[in-house]
Amino acid sequence: MKKILAFGLFVSFLSMGLVGCQQSKACPTEDKIKTGVKELIPQEFKVESVQALEDIPGLCEVVVKVGAQPLVFYTDKEMKYVLAGNLISLADKKNITRERQQEFMKVSQDLLKELEKHTDFASGKVGSQKYIYLWTDPDCPFCKRSEPIVEKWANEKGVEVRVILFPLPIHPQAFVKSVALVCDKKGWEEYKSGYSSNNQCEDGKKKIESNLSLAEKYGISGTPTFIGMNGRIHAGLPTERDLDKLIQ
Repeated sequence: MKKILAFGLFVSFLSMGLVGCQQSKACPTEDKIKTGVKELIPQEFKVESVQALEDIPGLCEVVVKVGAQPLVFYTDKEMKYVLAGNLISLADKKNITRERQQEFMKVSQDLLKELEKHTDFASGKVGSQKYIYLWTDPDCPFCKRSEPIVEKWANEKGVEVRVILFPLPIHPQAFVKSVALVCDKKGWEEYKSGYSSNNQCEDGKKKIESNLSLAEKYGISGTPTFIGMNGRIHAGLPTERDLDKLIQ
């Protein structure tokens, strides 16, 4: 049985670009990594990068992706130990692990095309060449807090916000509201106002269920989640600077 250093837990990280693996001879092979952690990561995953850490002899950094979400952990050459958690440089106070996660928080152009098919409605400057995708839940409090930020930013920067309804099971009425918005062909203003109706048409249910399936497929697990036209991902309440990075 592998020995695990309990420095942290494996968690889902707000998605998926195709990045070539970087393998060092001082580190375990990709196949050995897959075999070693398959019981720790029950979902299907892809090894994106393996490299030795220059400043810490004997320690290798591994980046894998579960759907759209990058996971960074550390191991030794023989893959006897796995260390999961934040590696922080005391000299400059940098969170090395988080920075590496951000580098891999990007999706492919193929997924962007797939997201276009799942858009339920749009806001901001509709038809603009600049756009982002917003995964949102009608009853998510963090989504509500993000709405004025996104609205102001999109109008000022001329960005189309393509909304994908993603009702979470922790919000009992969110699915019904999402289906009603689709069935009644409502948009951003109705969504903001908490619109709901008894119209639970089959097409609407299928549409929302397809959104949920897509989210599960790519490891999108929370709201709000933003995906930019450049493929970058931001999970959680954004600042305008965070949103700017999605269209650069």
